[in-house]
Amino acid sequence: MDDVKLRDPRGEMKDDDATVALIDNPDSTEEIPTLDFAPYLEGRPGGKEEVAAKLREITMTVGFFYLKNHGVPQHLIDQAFVESKRFHDLPDAEKDKLAYSDEYGIGTGYRGAGKKNEYSNTALVTKTKPSLYSQYSVRREPDVARASKAELGPGDTINVWPDLPGFRQNVLAYHAAVETLARSFLPLWSIGLGLPEDHFGKWFNQPHFQLGLLHYPPQKEIGNRQYGINPHTDNAMMTFLAQQDMPGLAVRMPSGHWRAVDIVPGTLLVNTGNVLVQWTNEDYLSTKHRVINTNEVDRYSIPIFFGPDDETLVEVLPTCRGPDRPPLYQPITYRDLRNWYFGKSKS
Repeated sequence: MDDVKLRDPRGEMKDDDATVALIDNPDSTEEIPTLDFAPYLEGRPGGKEEVAAKLREITMTVGFFYLKNHGVPQHLIDQAFVESKRFHDLPDAEKDKLAYSDEYGIGTGYRGAGKKNEYSNTALVTKTKPSLYSQYSVRREPDVARASKAELGPGDTINVWPDLPGFRQNVLAYHAAVETLARSFLPLWSIGLGLPEDHFGKWFNQPHFQLGLLHYPPQKEIGNRQYGINPHTDNAMMTFLAQQDMPGLAVRMPSGHWRAVDIVPGTLLVNTGNVLVQWTNEDYLSTKHRVINTNEVDRYSIPIFFGPDDETLVEVLPTCRGPDRPPLYQPITYRDLRNWYFGKSKS
């Protein structure tokens, strides 16, 4: 890794006062598209191809979309938000006992507001203040095979859990439902890229699948490079975001202006990440976004990040390169790409 110069898959963005003003004051009315999953999930004739084509179009132009008819039961989403509030209402001393750790390569546990590391390769503008949100993270519970501690058995956990009855069960129920949804996207990505339907499946045996329970307090200071979460792109393949009833998220639209994201009941908000940028030789987008909670009450959201196995070699796909279109990125394992993103390598 140390000898590899990585091209930044996040794309360029000026770091000046005019750019920051656009981020802080979203004024775009451009449409964030909606992807209806029903034709695919219901097995309608031609539905798979229809949804794959729409997914490709969205990912090449916007990189964010509302997903409706996704098949995740609403009661699981609602209960996940109940559990998030239960957790964040705990005394700080109790939450701090579950200190965040990335011992197994993907972080688990709790990081309070202002206590998290602002990794150098995630921020898109500099001189930002520490983000205001706090986060409790859970990684894919069954995956102990890659854990560094050999004594871990198949029934053990590599997450840290609060002493809240029903919390673990309810969080993992939602986690599992979204994993089923995420895996159902893999054939669609293959079809859209002109590849065999099973092309991506071999790279998702033990996937990166990390859930975050995020809490944003009301933000009294708007501007001066203060954010609930700093402007960034996601690094995984996809992110599935559940929002409740408080807005605050904004995304960068094709015009370069930013749009405030609406709360659309019954949908999940989905965006693509840096892995797809590299796989597709920049055909697909990893869209910049940030949060400022201007509401008078707390905001909660639940992102789940979906990426391939750690040792997957992320290299430009054969349908996205050719004699007149050389790869823009050198091959790199997903583990090393993630380490670069979080500032853990020297590259």
